[in-house]
Amino acid sequence: MKAFITAEFSSEALEELKAILNDEIVYESWRTTKNLYFKDEDLIRKIKEVDAEIFICEGDNVKKTVIENVDLKIIGSTRGDPNNIDLETATEKGIPVLYAPDRNTISVAELTIGLILALARKLHSVERILHSENEFEVNEFEDYIKYYNLFKGFELQGKTVGIIGLGRIGFSVAKLLLPFRVKFLVNDPYVNQSRLDAINGESVDLEDLLSRSDIITLHCPPTDETDDMIGEKQIKLIQPHALFINTARASIVDEYSLLDALKEKKIAGAALDVFSIEPVDQDNEFLELDNVIVTPHIGGDTFDTNHKHSMLMVNGIKQILNNQIPDNVKNPEVLKGNASVETQVKKDEFEDIEISLQNYARQGQQIINICNEMIDKGFIIGTAGNASARVKLPNGQDAYLVTPSTVKYEDMQVEDLVLIDEEGNTIVGSRNPTSERRLHQAIYREREDIKAIVHSHAPYSTALSIARMPIGPIVDEVIPFIGGCEVAEFGMAGTDDLANNAVDALGENLAVFIANHGNVGCGASLEQAWIVCQQVEMAAKIQYRAALLGTVYAIPEEAEEAEKEMFDIMKDLNFG
Repeated sequence: MKAFITAEFSSEALEELKAILNDEIVYESWRTTKNLYFKDEDLIRKIKEVDAEIFICEGDNVKKTVIENVDLKIIGSTRGDPNNIDLETATEKGIPVLYAPDRNTISVAELTIGLILALARKLHSVERILHSENEFEVNEFEDYIKYYNLFKGFELQGKTVGIIGLGRIGFSVAKLLLPFRVKFLVNDPYVNQSRLDAINGESVDLEDLLSRSDIITLHCPPTDETDDMIGEKQIKLIQPHALFINTARASIVDEYSLLDALKEKKIAGAALDVFSIEPVDQDNEFLELDNVIVTPHIGGDTFDTNHKHSMLMVNGIKQILNNQIPDNVKNPEVLKGNASVETQVKKDEFEDIEISLQNYARQGQQIINICNEMIDKGFIIGTAGNASARVKLPNGQDAYLVTPSTVKYEDMQVEDLVLIDEEGNTIVGSRNPTSERRLHQAIYREREDIKAIVHSHAPYSTALSIARMPIGPIVDEVIPFIGGCEVAEFGMAGTDDLANNAVDALGENLAVFIANHGNVGCGASLEQAWIVCQQVEMAAKIQYRAALLGTVYAIPEEAEEAEKEMFDIMKDLNFG
């Protein structure tokens, strides 16, 4: 079986394929010939001339007419999406179509990081000016200061990065950015929740992402849904200091609106690797702008990408010739008579994510803010109270971010928090976790709906817990929000007894009194858990003062039932 190859192949892959096909190969890389077959008749003539039964290409158009007029047995496209092949016609003729998924993920992701850093530190401006014949001249110290001010950039740490499309490339970009301690906003209607959890990203709509991000990077595919997704209206939402990176597809963005915004400095800068007219030539208007980095669609242009797609083709051909079904065949149904290949164990895309407290900085800062508010309100003294959030590890497992037991909350930083697993073992953190971690673990284990817990020693809640007095159906605004608040049986602080008693008394409510230990508020978020905690203290204060006046009268039973029904409705809204 003879192969005609116009895609670039690594020498190693080419030698291996020659061994498989007994040297029956005609190799004419488009990079060497500087030729791509766009006309059907030219490609038909060449394939017949070579007498090829295998054709592997990258940019040639293999249309219906071509496939119907040659006798190919295997077609390969070294693209991640083989849209240059008429897949329908190939399938009708029983021809397997190989492709190269994931071939350029790392290359494009690394280029994206390079572009972000170059824009942030104005390296493109530095390089242009210093290498220019007329622009760079330092004769006096004042001249140096002028350039020093001109080249001032910014750090990535603490910035908000908006990722549009959290597919393979978008996720790889996020992983590379994690060590920079950035915050992630993600817009992707089909987002993989495990990926979102792994980067501690916040899923938002497009408008929210554009208006809040310091850096915006595009990684979504070209579809009818994404065509002109970012037009003039959306571009106006971008902050003036923001950076815009597109290494995905030009069709996603209205180029003219982007060009105007960059000309008028309504966006600080952009890095573009894709354009509506390619290849890029000297007439590209973006080349005239000093706040734009232009690269001529080189995202996947690495030796490594070439070797990856080459080996994907070689292994695919080998498997088909051995009557097997490769992983990278686009239409496996044409090989239904073949034995399937055992899927190769793919690298876990989460295993190279280092777990650190900074991964959960958003929740960590919320915990710190709540603890400081508790101090201000007199709900806790020192560390006599605690808070936690249920978070996801990169592998998708649950973990809990909890307050430490040895740091004054007034001085607490994100680095002082502790990440524990479901068994209470420390995953990350130099401090000891709160002595009440068993309480948090027990509630999280029992109630999958609860994502955050705040435990306070608020004075009125503590008083009622000592008196073993639950919150009664007295304040009718409270029941719809918390359901009720019973008093747990006594247990020593930090013990399983206290934790289990609290779970029993909590039931399906959102709050519980811990005997002699104040209240616990739970919620679908830290914000909600803190609100519940405050609502309970407010109700406890009212009930305490009412009791001082004499008999405490409950609301009518039918009103209580109606409010409990309201609680169920609101719970579904908050936790649904």
